[in-house]
Amino acid sequence: MKSILKYVKTICLSLVLMLPGFVGMAQHPAFPLKISPDKRYFVDQKGTPFLYNADTGWQIFCKLTTGEAREYLTTRKNQGFNTIQTQLAMFVNLKNRDGNYIFDGDNDFSRPNEAFHHHILEVIHIADSLGLMVVMSQPWVGCCLEAFGGSLDKPIRMNGAEKNRNYGKYLGKKFAGCNNLFWIIGGDNDPRGDLAEIEAFAGGLRETAPAHQLLTYHASATHSSTDIFQHAKWLGFSMVYTYWKDKWNDNPAKKRNLDQMPEVYEVSLKEYNKSFVMPFILGESQYEGFSGNDNGTPEIVRRQFYWVMLSGGAGHAYGSQIWNFPPNWRDILKWPGAQQVQYANKFFNSIAWWQLVPDQIHDFVLSGYGTYSKTDYATAAITKDKKTAALYMFRSVPVSVNLSQLKGSKITAQWFNPRTGEYISKGEHKPGKVEFIPPTNEDWALLFKAE
Repeated sequence: MKSILKYVKTICLSLVLMLPGFVGMAQHPAFPLKISPDKRYFVDQKGTPFLYNADTGWQIFCKLTTGEAREYLTTRKNQGFNTIQTQLAMFVNLKNRDGNYIFDGDNDFSRPNEAFHHHILEVIHIADSLGLMVVMSQPWVGCCLEAFGGSLDKPIRMNGAEKNRNYGKYLGKKFAGCNNLFWIIGGDNDPRGDLAEIEAFAGGLRETAPAHQLLTYHASATHSSTDIFQHAKWLGFSMVYTYWKDKWNDNPAKKRNLDQMPEVYEVSLKEYNKSFVMPFILGESQYEGFSGNDNGTPEIVRRQFYWVMLSGGAGHAYGSQIWNFPPNWRDILKWPGAQQVQYANKFFNSIAWWQLVPDQIHDFVLSGYGTYSKTDYATAAITKDKKTAALYMFRSVPVSVNLSQLKGSKITAQWFNPRTGEYISKGEHKPGKVEFIPPTNEDWALLFKAE
């Protein structure tokens, strides 16, 4: 009887995992991740490309209990996310839900609170059991003197280089057994006066953390990690970061900044074209929400995914007001932008996205691509084997493409609706110049496959 019950349970679990809402749960990368041979993206231990698809659950360790963290992580996994970006602690003197501070007394880096860090370890293990990567920051530097760095009277600088190095060593040892862990150094700011301490921390962490725990640096917008630390031995992958220009469209006093703030595809292509090659991801940009930095619509947050992936990126981080886990965080989990970035995730995972080469000189998209540096610009890319091409645009104007750039006598075309995840067939075509008009005056992706 026991063996029969066990068999029935196994069959039931298998059927549940096959349901649409549980697709993500059935996928478990073979951690730890590593960098691909061409240094453009991540792969797991089986060599399977890993499209970095993150949620910014920054304050999960301080704002949620272990049980709530499991609920959040499970929900995001079911929704299709495979990575969570987090902070040890964002604000100085912030307690976790058990009442523990990150340090025992006066933010002294030589006195890490073991209970605080053990809670983090438990949550990382839960993420691992779900097949989720965790990308975790040190004590956050901060953009605006709200965190641990940025001035003489803040803990990063007050502790000095040696205590920062030793704290990095402590963290490397504490989390050495985590196969699903990468690290973020800094946090929303360039190092400036904290440079010596940040480099000491990174050096200490790299000294004790296993080699597969790659490190990146979170600079201030619009800088990337390699803009700041291109030649740092500890830098393992790069993060690009910019704000969307329309953030300030309703603020005349800040309109002068619009031309100084590049679009996501601009910072991505800049990173892609560097001679110093490493995987890069969009670590932050516009968040889905209603106030402050969080004033992005679902269209804004989903287009960022297409822009970075068609510009040579290895992944993307979705942001929403869940970063701070307010009382209604469970409702925020259901916001439409989170679902629509999963349509983008499925779109790219249906093709060899890791082979995509950006169409920068318009060999493929011949006309109708809009204006570079503007939001109407159509990004496009073709795989190295010339079998697949994709473009993304959001205005109802004709776009002409050169299908002779693809290798095959028969080429199928499909519009992909980023709002619903549905495809619309546009038939078969022969090599040559072909014109397409988007079905509506909204954003659309266009996919071509050659045979």
